[in-house]
Formats: sequence, structure tokens, C-alpha cells
Amino acid sequence: MLKALTFSALLTGAVSTLCAQTTTTTAPQRLGPGVGLYASGTETGMGLHLIKDSRWSMEARFARTNIFVQSETGSWVTEASLLYRVAYHEKVRCHIGIGPKADFQVSESLSDRYGLSFPIGVEAFPFPFQNAGLFFEAAPFYLTAGGKDINYGIRTSSGFVFYFVRQDKTK
Repeated sequence: MLKALTFSALLTGAVSTLCAQTTTTTAPQRLGPGVGLYASGTETGMGLHLIKDSRWSMEARFARTNIFVQSETGSWVTEASLLYRVAYHEKVRCHIGIGPKADFQVSESLSDRYGLSFPIGVEAFPFPFQNAGLFFEAAPFYLTAGGKDINYGIRTSSGFVFYFVRQDKTK
């Protein structure tokens, strides 16, 4: 688990650095980073969403597979994705992306796996306050353990996302 947390911290640092270069400067941002809670799907965990009010964003997530059933066979999953919002509306954001993914196995007999993830998702903001919403994502992925033990499939997650309101510093 320590390897997964260290890898997640490194991915979060990389996400922050890259997103600082992709934000727009034409208008002040109302909302800052956000937190995603993924309560259902193939992975259960949480993530950091870097920005809501931009076409480009990044997300880093830390999750656990098989948390409810056969928990001794699951893995800790870290993922960082560069996202592009193909549909950008007030109440709905649809995105596609790409990024590295790592599975750190719980069982000592299995090898850790590394690869790529290709997320496709939707954020919906049906509430009167626009900093909280619902989240759904499906992501085809490809993982390998040193060229052997190839694993591929589709990861799904759904849950809630909450973006923090930025304070205006000009007051």
C-alpha cells in the first residue's frame, strides 16, 4: 500500500504541474480544484479533479478494487489522466482523456501492473449550486507486468464530485 500511496503522490504532483500550464487566463475562475468520491463501479475510491471551468483538466485518482467481495484478491489502483471536455455546457461536461494507470496487487504472489487508461465520462450539475454534481466514467485500459500477464478491460466508476469555490483575492 505504501508503494501505491507514493505513486499516487507523484502522479498528483505531475497533475498539478501540467494543469497549471493548461488553464485559461482570459477570465477569472470561480471554482478551483474538486474532489470526486467514487462509491460504485469496478473501483471504489476518491480522486482530485483539478479544475471545472476549463476545456482542459486533469484528474488523479486512488482507488481499491474488490473492496466488497473477495477483498484479499484486489489491488490498489492509481491513475492520472489529462482530460479534454468535448461537450462543455453549464450543467453538463463530457470528457475524453488519456493517462497512466498502475495496479499494486494486494497478494504477494501477483505482480504489480502498469499501463494506460482512456477515460470517457460525464459530469452533471443538476443542483442549484453548481460546485457539486454527479459523475460517471467508463475507461478502457491496458495493463502489463513487464511484458507478460497482459490485462485489459473497461473500468467503470460513478459517484459525486465537489469543486471548491475560489475566494476572490481582490477584495
